[in-house]
Amino acid sequence: MTAGRKRGPIGQRVLRLEDGPLLAGAGTFAADWSFPDTLHMRVVRSNVAHGDIRGIDISAAVALEGVFAVWTPDDVADIPRIDFRATKYTGLEPYKQPVLAQGRVRYVGEPVAVVFADTPYIAEDAANLVFADINELPAVTDASAPPSEFLPGHDTEATVIEKGYGDVDAAFAAAHDVVELDLRIGRHSGVPLECRGGLARVNPETGILEFYGATKRPHPNRDLIAKTLGLDPARVNLFEGNVGGGFGIRGELYPDDFLLCAAALRLGRPVRWIEDRREHLLSANHSRQQRHRIRAAIDVDGRILAIDNRFFHDQGGYLRTHGVRVPDMTAGLTLGPYEVPAYRVAGHVRLTNKTPAATYRAPGRYEGTFVRERLLDAIAARIGVDPVETRRRNLISALSIPYARPLDALEVDVVLDSGDYAGLLDKALAQFGWGKLQAELRIRRAAGESVGAGLGFFVEKSGLGPTDKVRVEVNADGKVTVV
Repeated sequence: MTAGRKRGPIGQRVLRLEDGPLLAGAGTFAADWSFPDTLHMRVVRSNVAHGDIRGIDISAAVALEGVFAVWTPDDVADIPRIDFRATKYTGLEPYKQPVLAQGRVRYVGEPVAVVFADTPYIAEDAANLVFADINELPAVTDASAPPSEFLPGHDTEATVIEKGYGDVDAAFAAAHDVVELDLRIGRHSGVPLECRGGLARVNPETGILEFYGATKRPHPNRDLIAKTLGLDPARVNLFEGNVGGGFGIRGELYPDDFLLCAAALRLGRPVRWIEDRREHLLSANHSRQQRHRIRAAIDVDGRILAIDNRFFHDQGGYLRTHGVRVPDMTAGLTLGPYEVPAYRVAGHVRLTNKTPAATYRAPGRYEGTFVRERLLDAIAARIGVDPVETRRRNLISALSIPYARPLDALEVDVVLDSGDYAGLLDKALAQFGWGKLQAELRIRRAAGESVGAGLGFFVEKSGLGPTDKVRVEVNADGKVTVV
Protein backbone atom coordinates (compact mmCIF):
# COMPACT_ATOMS: atom_id res chain seq x y z
CA MET A 1 0.00 0.00 0.00
CA THR A 2 1.30 3.46 -0.90
CA ALA A 3 2.67 5.36 2.13
CA GLY A 4 0.22 7.92 3.49
CA ARG A 5 -2.71 6.52 1.52
CA LYS A 6 -5.83 5.99 3.61
CA ARG A 7 -6.68 2.34 3.90
CA GLY A 8 -10.15 1.30 2.66
CA PRO A 9 -12.68 -0.91 4.42
CA ILE A 10 -11.81 -4.15 2.58
CA GLY A 11 -10.24 -6.58 5.02
CA GLN A 12 -10.98 -4.34 7.99
CA ARG A 13 -13.48 -4.73 10.82
CA VAL A 14 -16.38 -2.38 10.16
CA LEU A 15 -18.84 -1.28 12.81
CA ARG A 16 -22.39 -2.48 12.27
CA LEU A 17 -24.64 0.54 11.77
CA GLU A 18 -27.72 -1.21 13.21
CA ASP A 19 -26.20 -2.06 16.59
CA GLY A 20 -26.45 1.36 18.26
CA PRO A 21 -30.27 1.64 18.49
CA LEU A 22 -30.64 -2.03 19.42
CA LEU A 23 -28.04 -1.88 22.21
CA ALA A 24 -29.64 1.30 23.52
CA GLY A 25 -33.10 -0.28 23.60
CA ALA A 26 -34.32 2.09 20.90
CA GLY A 27 -35.27 -0.48 18.26
CA THR A 28 -38.74 -0.40 16.71
CA PHE A 29 -40.50 -3.76 16.78
CA ALA A 30 -44.06 -4.70 15.83
CA ALA A 31 -45.50 -3.77 19.22
CA ASP A 32 -43.75 -0.38 19.24
CA TRP A 33 -45.67 1.19 16.35
CA SER A 34 -48.44 3.40 17.68
CA PHE A 35 -51.09 5.79 16.35
CA PRO A 36 -53.94 7.58 18.12
CA ASP A 37 -57.32 5.86 18.36
CA THR A 38 -55.88 2.41 17.72
CA LEU A 39 -58.11 -0.66 18.01
CA HIS A 40 -56.72 -3.95 19.26
CA MET A 41 -57.44 -7.22 17.48
CA ARG A 42 -57.75 -10.64 19.08
CA VAL A 43 -58.28 -13.82 17.09
CA VAL A 44 -60.67 -16.53 18.30
CA ARG A 45 -59.18 -19.91 17.40
CA SER A 46 -60.59 -23.39 17.13
CA ASN A 47 -59.85 -25.80 19.97
CA VAL A 48 -60.92 -28.68 17.72
CA ALA A 49 -58.65 -30.26 15.09
CA HIS A 50 -61.42 -31.19 12.66
CA GLY A 51 -65.09 -30.36 12.70
CA ASP A 52 -68.11 -28.66 11.13
CA ILE A 53 -69.06 -25.23 12.45
CA ARG A 54 -72.73 -25.28 13.52
CA GLY A 55 -72.77 -21.70 14.71
CA ILE A 56 -70.77 -18.94 16.41
CA ASP A 57 -72.36 -17.04 19.30
CA ILE A 58 -70.88 -13.55 19.71
CA SER A 59 -73.67 -11.99 21.78
CA ALA A 60 -71.76 -11.91 25.07
CA ALA A 61 -68.66 -10.52 23.37
CA VAL A 62 -70.40 -7.62 21.59
CA ALA A 63 -72.16 -6.68 24.84
CA LEU A 64 -68.84 -6.13 26.63
CA GLU A 65 -68.00 -2.46 27.11
CA GLY A 66 -65.08 -1.35 24.94
CA VAL A 67 -65.73 -3.87 22.15
CA PHE A 68 -65.92 -2.11 18.79
CA ALA A 69 -66.72 -5.02 16.47
CA VAL A 70 -66.72 -8.80 16.21
CA TRP A 71 -66.37 -10.58 12.89
CA THR A 72 -67.47 -14.12 12.09
CA PRO A 73 -66.86 -16.05 8.84
CA ASP A 74 -69.90 -14.46 7.17
CA ASP A 75 -68.37 -10.99 7.62
CA VAL A 76 -65.28 -11.87 5.59
CA ALA A 77 -66.73 -14.34 3.10
CA ASP A 78 -65.96 -11.87 0.31
CA ILE A 79 -62.20 -11.97 1.01
CA PRO A 80 -60.62 -14.56 -1.33
CA ARG A 81 -58.73 -17.49 0.08
CA ILE A 82 -55.03 -16.79 0.54
CA ASP A 83 -53.15 -17.28 -2.73
CA PHE A 84 -49.79 -18.91 -3.37
CA ARG A 85 -46.61 -17.38 -4.62
CA ALA A 86 -45.61 -18.38 -8.14
CA THR A 87 -45.62 -22.15 -8.66
CA LYS A 88 -45.66 -24.50 -11.64
CA TYR A 89 -47.94 -26.95 -9.84
CA THR A 90 -51.62 -26.83 -10.75
CA GLY A 91 -54.81 -28.02 -9.09
CA LEU A 92 -53.85 -26.70 -5.65
CA GLU A 93 -56.61 -24.08 -5.37
CA PRO A 94 -59.07 -26.18 -3.29
CA TYR A 95 -56.47 -26.40 -0.54
CA LYS A 96 -56.04 -22.64 0.02
CA GLN A 97 -56.78 -21.25 3.49
CA PRO A 98 -59.61 -18.78 4.15
CA VAL A 99 -58.96 -15.87 6.51
CA LEU A 100 -61.66 -17.28 8.82
CA ALA A 101 -62.78 -20.92 8.69
CA GLN A 102 -65.64 -21.35 6.25
CA GLY A 103 -67.96 -24.09 7.46
CA ARG A 104 -65.26 -26.43 8.72
CA VAL A 105 -62.16 -26.18 10.93
CA ARG A 106 -59.09 -28.21 9.99
CA TYR A 107 -56.59 -27.68 12.80
CA VAL A 108 -56.37 -26.54 16.42
CA GLY A 109 -55.64 -22.82 16.26
CA GLU A 110 -57.51 -22.07 13.03
CA PRO A 111 -59.14 -18.60 13.17
CA VAL A 112 -62.95 -18.77 13.49
CA ALA A 113 -63.75 -15.21 14.60
CA VAL A 114 -61.98 -11.95 15.38
CA VAL A 115 -62.60 -9.26 18.00
CA PHE A 116 -61.73 -5.54 17.90
CA ALA A 117 -61.68 -3.53 21.11
CA ASP A 118 -60.30 -0.37 22.71
CA THR A 119 -57.59 -2.23 24.66
CA PRO A 120 -55.82 -5.56 24.25
CA TYR A 121 -57.22 -6.69 27.60
CA ILE A 122 -60.82 -6.07 26.60
CA ALA A 123 -60.18 -7.75 23.26
CA GLU A 124 -58.86 -10.87 24.98
CA ASP A 125 -61.76 -10.94 27.45
CA ALA A 126 -64.23 -10.58 24.61
CA ALA A 127 -62.55 -13.32 22.58
CA ASN A 128 -63.00 -15.67 25.52
CA LEU A 129 -66.74 -14.93 25.43
CA VAL A 130 -67.14 -16.02 21.79
CA PHE A 131 -68.57 -19.53 21.59
CA ALA A 132 -67.93 -21.60 18.47
CA ASP A 133 -70.29 -24.58 18.30
CA ILE A 134 -68.29 -27.20 16.40
CA ASN A 135 -69.37 -30.76 15.61
CA GLU A 136 -66.13 -32.67 16.03
CA LEU A 137 -65.06 -35.08 13.28
CA PRO A 138 -62.31 -37.74 13.28
CA ALA A 139 -58.91 -36.13 12.80
CA VAL A 140 -56.48 -37.20 10.08
CA THR A 141 -53.02 -37.42 11.64
CA ASP A 142 -51.01 -39.80 9.42
CA ALA A 143 -49.95 -38.47 6.01
CA SER A 144 -48.75 -41.93 4.94
CA ALA A 145 -52.20 -43.46 5.42
CA PRO A 146 -54.49 -43.74 2.36
CA PRO A 147 -56.00 -40.37 1.37
CA SER A 148 -59.49 -39.46 2.60
CA GLU A 149 -61.97 -36.79 1.51
CA PHE A 150 -60.92 -33.18 1.91
CA LEU A 151 -63.78 -31.58 -0.01
CA PRO A 152 -66.36 -33.15 -2.32
CA GLY A 153 -64.38 -34.16 -5.40
CA HIS A 154 -60.98 -33.63 -3.74
CA ASP A 155 -59.11 -35.97 -1.43
CA THR A 156 -56.34 -35.15 1.03
CA GLU A 157 -53.57 -35.72 -1.50
CA ALA A 158 -53.07 -32.27 -3.01
CA THR A 159 -50.44 -33.37 -5.54
CA VAL A 160 -47.58 -35.77 -6.15
CA ILE A 161 -44.18 -34.26 -6.93
CA GLU A 162 -42.30 -36.52 -9.33
CA LYS A 163 -38.74 -36.04 -10.54
CA GLY A 164 -35.97 -38.27 -11.81
CA TYR A 165 -33.60 -39.40 -14.53
CA GLY A 166 -31.82 -42.54 -15.71
CA ASP A 167 -33.00 -46.17 -15.80
CA VAL A 168 -33.76 -46.83 -12.14
CA ASP A 169 -35.33 -50.25 -12.68
CA ALA A 170 -32.36 -51.53 -14.68
CA ALA A 171 -29.97 -50.31 -11.99
CA PHE A 172 -31.85 -52.20 -9.29
CA ALA A 173 -32.00 -55.32 -11.45
CA ALA A 174 -28.21 -55.26 -11.88
CA ALA A 175 -27.37 -54.27 -8.28
CA HIS A 176 -25.07 -56.29 -6.03
CA ASP A 177 -27.33 -55.35 -3.12
CA VAL A 178 -30.26 -53.12 -2.20
CA VAL A 179 -30.43 -51.05 0.99
CA GLU A 180 -33.89 -49.94 2.13
CA LEU A 181 -34.90 -47.59 4.93
CA ASP A 182 -38.15 -46.22 6.36
CA LEU A 183 -37.28 -42.82 7.84
CA ARG A 184 -39.36 -40.17 9.60
CA ILE A 185 -38.59 -36.51 10.20
CA GLY A 186 -40.43 -34.95 13.14
CA ARG A 187 -42.51 -31.81 13.05
CA HIS A 188 -40.53 -28.61 13.71
CA SER A 189 -41.29 -24.92 14.02
CA GLY A 190 -39.45 -21.68 14.65
CA VAL A 191 -39.72 -19.92 18.01
CA PRO A 192 -38.40 -16.37 17.45
CA LEU A 193 -37.88 -14.05 20.39
CA GLU A 194 -40.59 -11.77 18.97
CA CYS A 195 -43.88 -13.37 17.99
CA ARG A 196 -45.78 -12.20 14.91
CA GLY A 197 -47.77 -8.97 14.94
CA GLY A 198 -48.33 -5.67 13.27
CA LEU A 199 -50.32 -2.48 12.99
CA ALA A 200 -52.37 -1.46 9.95
CA ARG A 201 -53.91 1.89 9.17
CA VAL A 202 -55.14 3.96 6.26
CA ASN A 203 -52.97 7.06 6.12
CA PRO A 204 -55.44 9.96 6.52
CA GLU A 205 -53.39 12.24 4.23
CA THR A 206 -52.67 9.85 1.36
CA GLY A 207 -55.38 7.19 1.65
CA ILE A 208 -52.67 4.51 1.38
CA LEU A 209 -52.99 1.31 3.43
CA GLU A 210 -49.93 1.04 5.68
CA PHE A 211 -48.82 -2.15 7.41
CA TYR A 212 -46.21 -1.72 10.14
CA GLY A 213 -44.27 -4.70 11.45
CA ALA A 214 -43.67 -6.56 8.20
CA THR A 215 -40.69 -8.89 7.92
CA LYS A 216 -38.78 -10.23 4.93
CA ARG A 217 -40.07 -10.20 1.33
CA PRO A 218 -42.05 -6.97 1.78
CA HIS A 219 -42.66 -6.44 -1.96
CA PRO A 220 -44.19 -9.87 -2.76
CA ASN A 221 -46.18 -9.70 0.48
CA ARG A 222 -47.41 -6.20 -0.39
CA ASP A 223 -48.54 -7.43 -3.79
CA LEU A 224 -50.41 -10.39 -2.31
CA ILE A 225 -52.16 -8.23 0.31
CA ALA A 226 -53.18 -5.79 -2.41
CA LYS A 227 -54.45 -8.56 -4.70
CA THR A 228 -56.44 -10.26 -1.95
CA LEU A 229 -58.07 -7.04 -0.74
CA GLY A 230 -58.70 -5.67 -4.23
CA LEU A 231 -56.22 -2.78 -4.04
CA ASP A 232 -53.66 -1.29 -6.39
CA PRO A 233 -50.22 -2.34 -5.05
CA ALA A 234 -49.20 1.32 -5.25
CA ARG A 235 -51.85 1.98 -2.57
CA VAL A 236 -50.23 -0.40 -0.06
CA ASN A 237 -47.01 0.24 1.89
CA LEU A 238 -45.24 -2.23 4.18
CA PHE A 239 -42.84 -1.00 6.88
CA GLU A 240 -40.37 -3.48 8.31
CA GLY A 241 -38.63 -1.88 11.29
CA ASN A 242 -36.61 -4.27 13.46
CA VAL A 243 -37.44 -7.97 13.61
CA GLY A 244 -36.91 -10.12 16.67
CA GLY A 245 -36.12 -13.31 14.80
CA GLY A 246 -37.65 -14.79 11.68
CA PHE A 247 -36.53 -18.36 10.91
CA GLY A 248 -38.46 -18.22 7.66
CA ILE A 249 -41.86 -18.64 9.26
CA ARG A 250 -42.25 -14.89 9.93
CA GLY A 251 -41.71 -14.06 6.27
CA GLU A 252 -45.00 -15.71 5.33
CA LEU A 253 -48.47 -14.20 5.20
CA TYR A 254 -51.16 -15.61 7.47
CA PRO A 255 -54.91 -15.08 7.94
CA ASP A 256 -54.12 -12.64 10.75
CA ASP A 257 -52.26 -10.28 8.38
CA PHE A 258 -55.20 -10.04 5.99
CA LEU A 259 -57.70 -9.61 8.82
CA LEU A 260 -55.58 -6.79 10.25
CA CYS A 261 -55.42 -4.94 6.92
CA ALA A 262 -59.08 -5.54 6.10
CA ALA A 263 -60.06 -4.17 9.50
CA ALA A 264 -58.06 -0.97 8.97
CA LEU A 265 -59.88 -0.47 5.67
CA ARG A 266 -63.37 -1.29 6.95
CA LEU A 267 -63.34 0.12 10.47
CA GLY A 268 -61.62 3.40 9.67
CA ARG A 269 -59.18 3.23 12.59
CA PRO A 270 -55.64 1.91 13.07
CA VAL A 271 -55.69 -1.73 14.19
CA ARG A 272 -52.96 -3.56 16.08
CA TRP A 273 -52.49 -7.29 16.61
CA ILE A 274 -49.71 -8.82 18.71
CA GLU A 275 -49.53 -12.60 18.86
CA ASP A 276 -48.88 -14.35 22.15
CA ARG A 277 -46.62 -17.36 22.48
CA ARG A 278 -49.43 -19.90 22.71
CA GLU A 279 -50.97 -18.55 19.51
CA HIS A 280 -47.61 -18.73 17.82
CA LEU A 281 -47.09 -22.38 18.69
CA LEU A 282 -50.62 -23.22 17.51
CA SER A 283 -50.87 -21.25 14.31
CA ALA A 284 -47.52 -20.12 12.87
CA ASN A 285 -46.09 -22.45 10.23
CA HIS A 286 -44.86 -25.85 11.21
CA SER A 287 -42.51 -27.72 8.90
CA ARG A 288 -40.33 -30.77 8.22
CA GLN A 289 -42.74 -33.64 8.95
CA GLN A 290 -42.10 -36.27 6.29
CA ARG A 291 -41.88 -40.04 6.01
CA HIS A 292 -39.42 -41.44 3.46
CA ARG A 293 -39.38 -44.98 2.12
CA ILE A 294 -36.06 -44.88 0.34
CA ARG A 295 -33.88 -47.57 -1.24
CA ALA A 296 -30.50 -47.57 -2.92
CA ALA A 297 -29.06 -49.99 -5.47
CA ILE A 298 -25.33 -50.46 -4.82
CA ASP A 299 -22.39 -52.31 -6.33
CA VAL A 300 -20.01 -54.60 -4.43
CA ASP A 301 -17.92 -51.59 -3.25
CA GLY A 302 -20.93 -49.66 -1.93
CA ARG A 303 -21.10 -47.23 -4.83
CA ILE A 304 -24.61 -46.02 -5.50
CA LEU A 305 -26.15 -47.15 -8.80
CA ALA A 306 -29.61 -45.68 -8.24
CA ILE A 307 -31.88 -44.20 -5.56
CA ASP A 308 -35.65 -44.66 -5.45
CA ASN A 309 -37.51 -42.57 -2.90
CA ARG A 310 -41.21 -42.36 -2.09
CA PHE A 311 -42.06 -39.87 0.63
CA PHE A 312 -45.13 -38.44 2.32
CA HIS A 313 -45.18 -34.76 3.24
CA ASP A 314 -47.49 -33.86 6.14
CA GLN A 315 -48.84 -30.49 5.01
CA GLY A 316 -51.34 -29.92 7.82
CA GLY A 317 -54.74 -28.32 7.36
CA TYR A 318 -54.13 -26.13 4.28
CA LEU A 319 -51.55 -25.16 1.70
CA ARG A 320 -50.11 -21.78 2.64
CA THR A 321 -48.44 -19.04 0.62
CA HIS A 322 -45.37 -21.14 -0.24
CA GLY A 323 -47.56 -23.83 -1.78
CA VAL A 324 -45.52 -27.03 -2.19
CA ARG A 325 -42.10 -25.40 -1.96
CA VAL A 326 -40.81 -27.62 0.86
CA PRO A 327 -41.56 -31.03 -0.72
CA ASP A 328 -40.46 -29.75 -4.14
CA MET A 329 -37.07 -28.76 -2.76
CA THR A 330 -36.81 -32.03 -0.86
CA ALA A 331 -37.36 -33.95 -4.09
CA GLY A 332 -34.93 -31.82 -6.11
CA LEU A 333 -32.06 -31.55 -3.62
CA THR A 334 -32.01 -34.90 -1.80
CA LEU A 335 -28.93 -36.23 -3.64
CA GLY A 336 -26.57 -33.63 -2.20
CA PRO A 337 -22.88 -33.99 -3.23
CA TYR A 338 -23.04 -37.63 -4.31
CA GLU A 339 -22.76 -39.27 -7.73
CA VAL A 340 -26.10 -40.99 -8.41
CA PRO A 341 -26.45 -42.36 -11.97
CA ALA A 342 -30.22 -42.91 -11.76
CA TYR A 343 -32.86 -41.35 -9.51
CA ARG A 344 -36.60 -41.50 -9.02
CA VAL A 345 -38.66 -39.67 -6.42
CA ALA A 346 -42.38 -39.30 -5.73
CA GLY A 347 -43.36 -36.86 -3.01
CA HIS A 348 -46.99 -37.24 -1.89
CA VAL A 349 -48.28 -33.94 -0.49
CA ARG A 350 -51.01 -34.89 1.97
CA LEU A 351 -53.36 -32.74 4.07
CA THR A 352 -53.86 -33.63 7.74
CA ASN A 353 -55.57 -31.95 10.70
CA LYS A 354 -52.48 -30.22 12.03
CA THR A 355 -51.13 -26.69 11.83
CA PRO A 356 -50.33 -25.97 8.17
CA ALA A 357 -46.71 -26.43 7.14
CA ALA A 358 -44.43 -24.25 5.05
CA THR A 359 -40.84 -23.01 5.07
CA TYR A 360 -38.56 -23.10 8.10
CA ARG A 361 -34.75 -22.85 7.97
CA ALA A 362 -33.37 -24.47 4.80
CA PRO A 363 -36.74 -25.89 3.71
CA GLY A 364 -36.38 -29.22 1.96
CA ARG A 365 -32.61 -29.27 2.34
CA TYR A 366 -32.74 -30.38 5.97
CA GLU A 367 -35.20 -33.17 5.21
CA GLY A 368 -33.30 -34.47 2.19
CA THR A 369 -29.98 -34.26 4.00
CA PHE A 370 -31.21 -36.31 6.95
CA VAL A 371 -32.57 -39.03 4.67
CA ARG A 372 -29.53 -39.12 2.37
CA GLU A 373 -26.94 -39.24 5.13
CA ARG A 374 -28.80 -41.97 7.02
CA LEU A 375 -28.85 -43.92 3.75
CA LEU A 376 -25.07 -43.55 3.39
CA ASP A 377 -24.60 -44.83 6.94
CA ALA A 378 -26.83 -47.81 6.17
CA ILE A 379 -24.83 -48.59 3.01
CA ALA A 380 -21.61 -48.48 5.04
CA ALA A 381 -23.05 -50.90 7.58
CA ARG A 382 -24.29 -53.25 4.86
CA ILE A 383 -20.90 -53.60 3.10
CA GLY A 384 -18.85 -53.39 6.29
CA VAL A 385 -16.88 -50.31 5.26
CA ASP A 386 -16.21 -47.20 7.36
CA PRO A 387 -18.88 -44.48 6.83
CA VAL A 388 -16.16 -41.98 5.90
CA GLU A 389 -14.80 -44.23 3.17
CA THR A 390 -18.31 -45.03 1.90
CA ARG A 391 -18.98 -41.33 1.46
CA ARG A 392 -15.63 -40.75 -0.20
CA ARG A 393 -16.38 -43.45 -2.79
CA ASN A 394 -19.67 -41.78 -3.70
CA LEU A 395 -18.70 -38.10 -3.71
CA ILE A 396 -18.75 -36.15 -6.96
CA SER A 397 -15.16 -35.53 -8.04
CA ALA A 398 -13.80 -31.99 -8.03
CA LEU A 399 -12.81 -32.62 -11.67
CA SER A 400 -16.52 -33.05 -12.53
CA ILE A 401 -17.47 -29.62 -11.17
CA PRO A 402 -19.55 -27.83 -12.41
CA TYR A 403 -21.89 -30.80 -12.17
CA ALA A 404 -25.39 -30.49 -13.62
CA ARG A 405 -28.15 -32.88 -12.62
CA PRO A 406 -31.21 -33.32 -14.86
CA LEU A 407 -33.35 -32.04 -11.98
CA ASP A 408 -34.90 -28.78 -10.85
CA ALA A 409 -35.80 -27.29 -7.51
CA LEU A 410 -38.31 -24.43 -7.57
CA GLU A 411 -38.01 -24.24 -11.35
CA VAL A 412 -34.24 -23.68 -11.06
CA ASP A 413 -31.89 -26.27 -12.58
CA VAL A 414 -29.77 -28.13 -10.03
CA VAL A 415 -26.15 -27.33 -10.85
CA LEU A 416 -23.32 -27.87 -8.37
CA ASP A 417 -21.15 -25.06 -9.69
CA SER A 418 -18.25 -25.17 -7.23
CA GLY A 419 -16.73 -27.35 -4.57
CA ASP A 420 -14.15 -29.99 -3.73
CA TYR A 421 -16.13 -32.34 -1.53
CA ALA A 422 -13.35 -34.87 -0.91
CA GLY A 423 -11.00 -32.03 -0.04
CA LEU A 424 -13.60 -30.59 2.32
CA LEU A 425 -13.98 -33.99 3.95
CA ASP A 426 -10.23 -34.26 4.51
CA LYS A 427 -10.13 -30.79 6.07
CA ALA A 428 -12.99 -31.65 8.42
CA LEU A 429 -11.40 -34.93 9.50
CA ALA A 430 -8.11 -33.17 10.21
CA GLN A 431 -9.78 -30.29 12.04
CA PHE A 432 -11.62 -32.62 14.39
CA GLY A 433 -8.80 -35.14 14.80
CA TRP A 434 -11.13 -37.85 13.56
CA GLY A 435 -8.77 -40.80 14.05
CA LYS A 436 -7.88 -39.82 17.60
CA LEU A 437 -11.53 -39.09 18.36
CA GLN A 438 -12.59 -42.57 17.20
CA ALA A 439 -9.95 -44.19 19.40
CA GLU A 440 -11.14 -42.22 22.41
CA LEU A 441 -14.75 -43.18 21.72
CA ARG A 442 -13.86 -46.89 21.56
CA ILE A 443 -12.26 -46.63 25.00
CA ARG A 444 -15.29 -44.80 26.41
CA ARG A 445 -17.72 -47.33 24.93
CA ALA A 446 -15.67 -50.19 26.41
CA ALA A 447 -16.11 -48.45 29.77
CA GLY A 448 -19.88 -48.53 29.38
CA GLU A 449 -20.66 -45.10 27.91
CA SER A 450 -23.15 -44.76 25.04
CA VAL A 451 -21.22 -42.30 22.90
CA GLY A 452 -20.43 -41.86 19.23
CA ALA A 453 -19.66 -39.39 16.47
CA GLY A 454 -21.26 -38.99 13.09
CA LEU A 455 -20.73 -36.89 10.01
CA GLY A 456 -22.77 -35.69 7.10
CA PHE A 457 -22.70 -33.38 4.10
CA PHE A 458 -25.09 -30.48 3.58
CA VAL A 459 -25.38 -28.72 0.22
CA GLU A 460 -27.17 -25.37 0.27
CA LYS A 461 -29.27 -23.95 -2.53
CA SER A 462 -27.99 -20.45 -3.16
CA GLY A 463 -26.88 -18.01 -5.81
CA LEU A 464 -30.34 -16.87 -6.91
CA GLY A 465 -29.10 -13.41 -7.81
CA PRO A 466 -30.48 -13.46 -11.37
CA THR A 467 -33.96 -12.87 -9.94
CA ASP A 468 -32.92 -9.49 -8.48
CA LYS A 469 -34.23 -6.43 -10.31
CA VAL A 470 -32.65 -3.01 -10.77
CA ARG A 471 -33.64 0.30 -12.35
CA VAL A 472 -31.02 2.87 -13.37
CA GLU A 473 -32.01 6.42 -14.31
CA VAL A 474 -29.60 9.02 -15.75
CA ASN A 475 -30.88 12.60 -15.61
CA ALA A 476 -29.90 15.42 -18.00
CA ASP A 477 -27.67 16.96 -15.31
CA GLY A 478 -25.67 13.73 -15.05
CA LYS A 479 -27.24 12.54 -11.79
CA VAL A 480 -27.59 8.76 -11.66
CA THR A 481 -30.28 7.05 -9.59
CA VAL A 482 -30.04 3.31 -8.94
CA VAL A 483 -33.05 1.52 -7.41
